[in-house]
Formats: sequence, C-alpha cells, structure tokens
Amino acid sequence: QEACKARGCIWCATDVPNAPWCFFPEDSPYGYSLGGNTERTAKGWRVTLNKRQALSLFGDDISPVILEVEFQTKERLRFRLYDPNRQRFEVPLKIDSPGVTADEATYDVEF
Repeated sequence: QEACKARGCIWCATDVPNAPWCFFPEDSPYGYSLGGNTERTAKGWRVTLNKRQALSLFGDDISPVILEVEFQTKERLRFRLYDPNRQRFEVPLKIDSPGVTADEATYDVEF
C-alpha cells in the first residue's frame, strides 16, 4: 500500500476477485489518453491513443497507438494494440468469430 501511494497511485482494497488494488488516477501523467480519432468499425471500435507526457515507466513508448476493439461473441472481446507507423511482429493466429453487436454482448466497453 505504501509503495502504491508513493508512486502517486490510488489504493483501493476490494472484494472483487482479480481486481487491482493499486491503479493510476485518471489524471496520471503516465499512460495514454484518447486521441482525436474514435471510429465505429463493422465489429467494434478503433480509437487512437496518445502518450500523455514524457514520463515513462518502461521506456521506448510508442505514440500514437491504435486500439481496436472487436465484439467477437456474446462472451468474448478481442482487443489489439498496434503502432500505426511501423509494422511489428504479431502472433499469426486467426480467430474467426461471427461478430456481435454491443447490444448483444454480455459485457460493456467504455472509453
């Protein structure tokens, strides 16, 4: 708990299984924020994420990053993060799905 707060994070103990107790606040200088492009696709969403500030936890950060969200089945969501300016290796695994609408899914996606 002390290390979490020392990083400027929020500590919130919970009974929810597998939920993190330590997380970045919404106005954290770390991470990414939504960019100008948020578009609906045939099976979900595509959004542009921009690095927030020069601070880095891991180094070699990429900005912008594209997040693609695909509603695959009622119980399965696929997300893909990629660099729109440079091709990188991706695991060559093709998973076919019927595709569902956001209304049919048993989960919610919020940006």
